[in-house]
Amino acid sequence: MSPLADIAALEARLGWALVGQERAQAEAALADASALVRAYGHPWPDPARAPDVAVSITLAAAERRVRNPEGYRSEMQGSYQYQLPASLPSGVALTDAEIRLLRSLTGASGLYSVPISGLGGPL
Repeated sequence: MSPLADIAALEARLGWALVGQERAQAEAALADASALVRAYGHPWPDPARAPDVAVSITLAAAERRVRNPEGYRSEMQGSYQYQLPASLPSGVALTDAEIRLLRSLTGASGLYSVPISGLGGPL
């Protein structure tokens, strides 16, 4: 299946043009993110018919992978230090909030128990 978002949309988020190996990795990230989004949501075989939220989540996951391909959590050089939250997924993994949004699109919100009665009493 085609990715739920295209390279042009990812480039717009990143603010730079993707070329060569970086473009190939971004295309793979879009394909991986689309597969995860579909796994938690619906198949959406036609990307043009996918909900905006699904496309946005696909782009967010792919963007995380492109911006931080090695999955670093922190870096330090001299007095400069930068650290990402431990709760932020690395690679194309989805956040808990993104998964909840996708599940809400499908109407799947949890596991339920329904009492059943038959022939004079509960089973």
